[in-house]
Amino acid sequence: MKPQLIDEWKNLKDSLDYIEHAPTPPSRANIAKYLSFSRTTTSTFANQLLSLGLIQELTSEKNKRKRSDGRGRPGIPLQLSKGRWHALGAAFSGDEWHFLIVGLEGHIIREHNEKVASFRIEDFTRSLLVGLDRIMKEKPVTLLPLIGIGVPGLVDSNTGKIISADDMAWHNVDLGNEVLRHTGLPALIMNRHRLSGLAEARFGAGRNIKNLIYIGVGTGISAAFIIDGVLIEGTSFSAGEIGHVLISPNGPLCGCGKRGCLQAVASSQALIGIVETLHKSLLKKGKNLPHNSLWKILRDKSLLSGELIGIEANRGNKVAVSCMAKIAKYLGIAAANLINMLNPQKLIIGGSLGNTGPLLSSMIAGEAAKHAMSTPYEAVTIEPSYLGNRAGALGATCLPLQYKLELLSDRKVGMNYAVTL
Repeated sequence: MKPQLIDEWKNLKDSLDYIEHAPTPPSRANIAKYLSFSRTTTSTFANQLLSLGLIQELTSEKNKRKRSDGRGRPGIPLQLSKGRWHALGAAFSGDEWHFLIVGLEGHIIREHNEKVASFRIEDFTRSLLVGLDRIMKEKPVTLLPLIGIGVPGLVDSNTGKIISADDMAWHNVDLGNEVLRHTGLPALIMNRHRLSGLAEARFGAGRNIKNLIYIGVGTGISAAFIIDGVLIEGTSFSAGEIGHVLISPNGPLCGCGKRGCLQAVASSQALIGIVETLHKSLLKKGKNLPHNSLWKILRDKSLLSGELIGIEANRGNKVAVSCMAKIAKYLGIAAANLINMLNPQKLIIGGSLGNTGPLLSSMIAGEAAKHAMSTPYEAVTIEPSYLGNRAGALGATCLPLQYKLELLSDRKVGMNYAVTL
């Protein structure tokens, strides 16, 4: 369940939000003017936030001298605290978990990766818990009492359950309770691509953009819709599940049981299938295959991944480029539909395949231009993720950061759950 703010602290949250997002660190007088609070009320709120360790004063030598002259309290700027509280987040991407601990402003102070032995849910969960143990046992920091976690699939963010992840063949995985039992801390769990979109909006390519779409392309395909600065989850948490929009009515069978889903024709797994089919076709024709690193991998029975194909395509491997163009065609059609419907200012392409380089986003932009209405297309910029493979874990840390005041608004709860690790 998402943390709730007690009613009497709603104005306090407005003060904290202004301190966090103001162009320059504001003084108490600035806050009072902007929020139409009295000076006394503003001072009370500032003192509360100081006592909670969420903000700090920027006291310059000039301000110190003014105080010693007895001329009253100067306009001391306030900013988020840099040392008291930290946020822990984890996200799964490729074949590993990424863990981050950040300060209140999002600066990274600790990072850890943990490989996953297989895509069995037991190995997936075990690697998450091992990684949490390892990153939490390093140099002590005081954590906000919530762990943000990004996972594949359709996720009930209220219960922490993975409802389904068709690309992994997972259903009804109660990950939230596993984390709570193991760490003693509650977890807020969401789709990894939704969280990547949050991270891009806060720290990356979507910073200061009110209306943006993030599309993550990997073993699955999903999106984050951020409208007027708010991440849209939907009634049953499926807003953004564009991997299951119908894109080719007579297309291949998707893991969800339907035919022609975007995920079935444009994911990393689809890209691998395109390369393998081309290889078999050329062999069947009896042609002498020219040297290509992709053929070598297939001949050696090594594991071919979408990421490897993406890297080769960005290096100029003609076979990889031609195969990438086939999935970009479908992704471009989907992007055009989203541009027409939601009219974003920016569309960001990420995920494990999108993060292999700028080629996929460039191809998608070219395809979208063929199908989108001219007016919304001219208003949008399509570009690759700025944060790359860190986006999911950074987005996971956004969850405790977003709810920092809610987590501490009940002092008793805050004292019970706040942990120094």
